[in-house]
Amino acid sequence: MKRRDFIGLVGRATAAWPIATRVQAADRERAIGILATFAEDDPNLLAFKDRLQELGWTKAKLRIAIRIVEDGQRMRASAAELVALAPDAILSTTSTTAGALLDATSTIPIVSAVLGDPIALGFTKSMSRPSGNITGFTTFNDTVASKRLEMIREMLGSMNKAALLWVPANPQQVLLAQQTEQAARRLGIELLSLPLNNADDIAPVLDRAGAEQMQAIIVAADPLTVANARAIIDGCIVRGLPSMHTFVFETRSGALMSYGADLLENYRGAAGYIDQILRGAKVADLPFQEPTRLTLSINLGTARSFRIAVPPSLLTRADEIIE
Repeated sequence: MKRRDFIGLVGRATAAWPIATRVQAADRERAIGILATFAEDDPNLLAFKDRLQELGWTKAKLRIAIRIVEDGQRMRASAAELVALAPDAILSTTSTTAGALLDATSTIPIVSAVLGDPIALGFTKSMSRPSGNITGFTTFNDTVASKRLEMIREMLGSMNKAALLWVPANPQQVLLAQQTEQAARRLGIELLSLPLNNADDIAPVLDRAGAEQMQAIIVAADPLTVANARAIIDGCIVRGLPSMHTFVFETRSGALMSYGADLLENYRGAAGYIDQILRGAKVADLPFQEPTRLTLSINLGTARSFRIAVPPSLLTRADEIIE
């Protein structure tokens, strides 16, 4: 029987395959690789594995090779190690891991659970029909940078000076910095750029933000800022800097607020794409997906510590409120 291309989004395409073809694809053992910047017990990675099991990929049917990278120097070597194993597909967890994997292979399908703008990054020419060997789930849309500034200004009542903590080594962060600068100019906000190169930079850049009397700080999401979220959050609180982050877990850890994609949803979606590839789908038929829902979370305890009265307009819009 001649294979048919998958067409559609997560969860819909599998039904289009003939039953015999699906069974044959699932019967033989397959292999995938994972290039991650966090531990194997990370909740997002566990959600990815759970979703694969729900889709029928038990340990008896699927071998998983994982490489954990904590710094850029090791990333390229780890990407090459995974490619050398010749897996059927590889899961990428950031824009930087995606770039390392693309440098290592132009043929093995790559699904990224977390990705910046794939067109701006040069990964594809089209969102709807990927032109290379990578597809996946982005954490951006064109309004995010502006919305973060608008919401933290609304939280504070007024704001004319803010800082952006970002990582220049991440190409997506460069784009985000540009978008944030444009949004700040439009909103009449003076923006202080705080590039972060390593964990040792955290205290000095936060000191600078405090010394220059920034009213708030936007913390861009990168493996470096996520791995050091505790130090950044505590540093902001000690220096009296209300902070806007990306992920809900950061607000639960004490950040004032966050606004960004639901990572669990992204990782479960990535598992769906891996499932389709293992059953014969082509990357070109699996469009890049922008976040369907951006989550706003607010920490009321942190707001009280800053003596901020959270506006009712934000409370009613919040997806999660931490007491």
